[in-house]
Amino acid sequence: MSNAKQMGLATNMYAQDYDDKFCYYATYVPAGTPRPVTGGTGTHYWWDLLYPYVKNRQIFRCPTVPKAWGYGWNLRMGYIGAHPTRTGELYEGVIQTSVAFPAETVLIADSDWTRSTADYGWSNSAMLTIPYHVSRFTPQRHNGGSNFVLVDGHAKWYRVLLDPSYTGTGEVPLTLPPTGLKWYRDGSR
Repeated sequence: MSNAKQMGLATNMYAQDYDDKFCYYATYVPAGTPRPVTGGTGTHYWWDLLYPYVKNRQIFRCPTVPKAWGYGWNLRMGYIGAHPTRTGELYEGVIQTSVAFPAETVLIADSDWTRSTADYGWSNSAMLTIPYHVSRFTPQRHNGGSNFVLVDGHAKWYRVLLDPSYTGTGEVPLTLPPTGLKWYRDGSR
């Protein structure tokens, strides 16, 4: 929960510095630009953009899954920045104050970074979307639930139920999004 709270604070500081806009899931940068969190070079992901505000790589790793990065970004709050051909709010920046229900709208949440099974060959869990997908969802990581960071910056644990229609062979059972949370800027689910 502490990691989630720190990410919430970092996200709000980032928005204050960038005309009230959230960072993106991914942002194109010049070739060879180092990634501050995971190493390597190239596209910067949301954790790279938030890193200057936390100066701690471990915040982006959930202690219960130490071998993997443990959180996902709600793509409805910003998808790809500096994209050469795509336009629209998800590519131009979601303005923080334009979110109708900031205390109920998902920004970041625990995600399943360990999935690579017969259901799906790789993990897209650095991103979260609605409806959930077998490669991007919030697991029952913490006592039957997950930690969520909301747009207003606060972090909260929510119970996460297993998806009764899931018949796959995944190592981590697919879940349903918690009720009462919003995923879109306008307050829709």
